[in-house]
Amino acid sequence: MSKPPTCREVTPADSTKLVPLFEGFYGQWFGEPVTAQAVQRRIQQARGTETLVVAERDGDILGFASLRLVPSLDSAPYAELSDLFVAGPYRRQGVGRRLLEFIEHLSRERGADRLVLTTGLKNVDAQWFYRAVGFEDHALAMRKSLGNGRASKSREIRTARRAVLWRRHEPMGTESFLLSSDEGGWHLEGQVVGILDHKPAHVRYRIACDPAWRTLAAEISLDRVGAQRELHVTVRDGGSWWLEGQEDPRLRGCTDIDLEVSPSTNTIPIRRLNLTVGGEADVTAAWVRFPGLTVEPLHQRYTRTAANRYRYASGNFATDIDVDELGLVTRYEGGWSQEAAAQPDAP
Repeated sequence: MSKPPTCREVTPADSTKLVPLFEGFYGQWFGEPVTAQAVQRRIQQARGTETLVVAERDGDILGFASLRLVPSLDSAPYAELSDLFVAGPYRRQGVGRRLLEFIEHLSRERGADRLVLTTGLKNVDAQWFYRAVGFEDHALAMRKSLGNGRASKSREIRTARRAVLWRRHEPMGTESFLLSSDEGGWHLEGQVVGILDHKPAHVRYRIACDPAWRTLAAEISLDRVGAQRELHVTVRDGGSWWLEGQEDPRLRGCTDIDLEVSPSTNTIPIRRLNLTVGGEADVTAAWVRFPGLTVEPLHQRYTRTAANRYRYASGNFATDIDVDELGLVTRYEGGWSQEAAAQPDAP
């Protein structure tokens, strides 16, 4: 049995280790690329108004939480748990409870007489967890967008480019996909429903690329026969790949991420390379395998054989890929085919 984690307040030295956790929790809402420098700025901004704490074991940060102390007309302030996040591999191991115990201790120490939080109406798992540790429903949280200010703008800058439905016959599967962009680059989001090792599975993912289609981060979740797993990937300056806060040296030199279960990630090297007809290029991808969510380097070759066709080869495997003008697969020979596509202004 693993030893219980310890909790403490965050320091600027934690910035690098917090990158994959911030990416996993805040993701598209962070307002800028999640880098160690951006996390450090957020830690500095929180001083005086917010207390960030982490749970760690053997030097690894397993999760984080955020506490705000709010003055009120009552004689005592109240405490607000504004954020709580535990990395996928450490869930259901008591990490969230340990973070909450530490937050409660800090709240009492600072004179608060109650602890409150908000969680999404559809976030049923979180609601069950909070009720299990003693929280009670007591109010309805409401919100109204003010539509101005830097924070509001950072949440509404994405532009949808194309929605796609792909289908695969063997093994059976479908994927609903959205390609969008913003000032920071490109975003690929998909939901795959299919068969993995003869068992029904549901995969969700988000991938962020910079404007030149260099992979920045990925968040992948898998639900298979009731068992849930997650993987958080970040690519840092210098081309180092980090999985759940740990660098994987095998992936140094990888240029793209490739999800075994989706045709969408072929778009990343196709757009990044921007080959002319007749041109070819070798790449090494960080290949995410399913259902294990393991990652390994995979050598690949792309050859542009026509305006909208590529020859893809890896090891002894080769196939033809047809794409649209955005580089999204319309037909993956022997695999996926595009069943429907829609522009953002389509009815």
